Amino acid sequence: MANLSVKIKNLPQKPGVYLFKNERGEVLYVGKAKNLKNRVRTYFHPHPTLPPQAHPKSDYTFGEPRQGGGRVEAMIQNIADIDYTVVSSEIESLILENNLIKQYQPRFNVLMRDDKNYQFIKIDYDSQIPQIYTVRKIERPDEGRSKYFGPYTSGLSVRETLHLIKNVFHLCRNSKVSTRPCFAYHLGRCPGVCIGQIPLADYRKTFKQIEEFLRHRQTAVLQDLKKEMAEAARSRRFEKAGIARDQIRSLEHLWQKQKIVSPKNDNHDYLGIYHTSGEAVVSLFMIREGKLIHTEHFSLEHKNSPVPEILERFIINYYAEASDLPKEIYLPQIVPNQNLIEKKWQILNKAQVKLKVPTRGKKKGLVKLATENAALFYERELSSFEKNLPQVLSELKTLLGLPEIPKRIEGFDISNIQGTNPVGSMVVFTNGKPDKSQYRKFKINVKDTPDDFAMMKEMLTRRFARIKTPNFQFPISKQIPNPKFKIQNSKDEHWPLPDLIIIDGGKGQLGVATQVLTTYNLQLPIIGLAKRLEEIFLPGKKDPILLALDNPVLFLLQRVRDEAHRFAITFYRSRHRKTQNYSRLQDIPGVGPATRRKLLKKFGSVSAIRAASLQAIAREVGLAMAKKIKENL
Repeated sequence: MANLSVKIKNLPQKPGVYLFKNERGEVLYVGKAKNLKNRVRTYFHPHPTLPPQAHPKSDYTFGEPRQGGGRVEAMIQNIADIDYTVVSSEIESLILENNLIKQYQPRFNVLMRDDKNYQFIKIDYDSQIPQIYTVRKIERPDEGRSKYFGPYTSGLSVRETLHLIKNVFHLCRNSKVSTRPCFAYHLGRCPGVCIGQIPLADYRKTFKQIEEFLRHRQTAVLQDLKKEMAEAARSRRFEKAGIARDQIRSLEHLWQKQKIVSPKNDNHDYLGIYHTSGEAVVSLFMIREGKLIHTEHFSLEHKNSPVPEILERFIINYYAEASDLPKEIYLPQIVPNQNLIEKKWQILNKAQVKLKVPTRGKKKGLVKLATENAALFYERELSSFEKNLPQVLSELKTLLGLPEIPKRIEGFDISNIQGTNPVGSMVVFTNGKPDKSQYRKFKINVKDTPDDFAMMKEMLTRRFARIKTPNFQFPISKQIPNPKFKIQNSKDEHWPLPDLIIIDGGKGQLGVATQVLTTYNLQLPIIGLAKRLEEIFLPGKKDPILLALDNPVLFLLQRVRDEAHRFAITFYRSRHRKTQNYSRLQDIPGVGPATRRKLLKKFGSVSAIRAASLQAIAREVGLAMAKKIKENL
């Protein structure tokens, strides 16, 4: 590993993004800089009197303590390597920094908690009959095709919004025109586009109204519907006029309930923040056409970061994907790089958005109200559980009769569909909180048919082959005789023993896990948590433990189990997507690895390649190859 002092001296004086890494290669922090060399040197500076060991990997010592100095010093102590990427402008560095933070989730950056779980509403124009549904990731927001709206933190509010849209705008449930009507048609809630009763072009106009609705442009939606009603009445199409009238009444009734904040039809966002040394909540008030139409609360994780830094990270992260940018965003404090963020929006979104800190009047009052809401949300949703974690762990110890408080809890789960691309996950909670640096993924090799018990057995066998115990040897005669996977030897990386193991499942899964522990002479506390009734199964006990659904101990166990499930299914989807993408293209004669990579980089997926025009594919691989691809997909 190159000496840090040499790397720092050789850094270019250009804009870019830098990454601090520890000895294991883990990314600790991602930052941006107008001048890479000058920026990185602010963390270190030569000291004439201190010995070379002042920093473990260089002849530098720490820079002067800054805001959040303890956090910075803790990070610098662990820096073993520096990587960087040079870009052409500050705006490019801002974008790249945001993307790398999402990719690596560095522990010394401000992170959106569970941002993968935020939902978007997608209008899919790729199908013959447009569809609307929820997704958790913006995959390919091309102009003229799919449209995305969000993000939303509440799954319930998204479902309610979709239900309202489908009922008010009378949407078809089918994705293509055929001779069979959709179920909504039988209920009188589909105009009959699925069986050709109305032209597709007319039906697609409805989705333009839905786009306006989701952008909260109430006046535009009502004006469009009133015009449509008047035209239908003039043409003596009274049924269509009646549908438009009912839609107008429903929307007016809905929007009358919204609180009027300003008579000036303002389009503003107001942010408030509450933070502790490790967590923060940002509350968002969304004002559109002078009305408070939506509120959201976002949880973030950080390590003693100052408020301006937390706000800046939230603004960059949230508004990078937000579908509806306001004209002004009001903040409790000025954020760093404010002008740079505004320039980025102007270039990328073609939008003039201003960041402001109000000093008096109603706007300052709304920022204060958002701040109070952030504090109340933290107390209600986060603090009540997090503050009592030591007591919850103590109660868990008593409930299960554990020898000591479980500081390290490991959760395991399996994910597969009919045995294909099976994977396993191990998540670790340290002192009751997720310890993501300790998470591990497993590619299951033992079977190609659905057998969760065999898959669980393989995963646990491989996990406990890495026990961090001096002079421990697995009994060779008792190793599971399966040639498809290899047990690591004692020279490989060791993992600490858990104080408690949680298996996602009931008696069957628990029995398999207990067999693995017994085979290797391990006596570790282990339970199974079944989803249906949230039953807690213990080895050798006939009857499960049932806790009240609001019991904080059950809540902790559910968090571990659900996190293991999330981690497993995310890994499964990644493997499944790769298998799907490549297998279909591999079957086409003449399409090699370079062509596959080129097509997937351009179009994103096999389904997108299939939907693309012959000319679009030909621009990438030539006309002859494009014809062959279209014929085979």
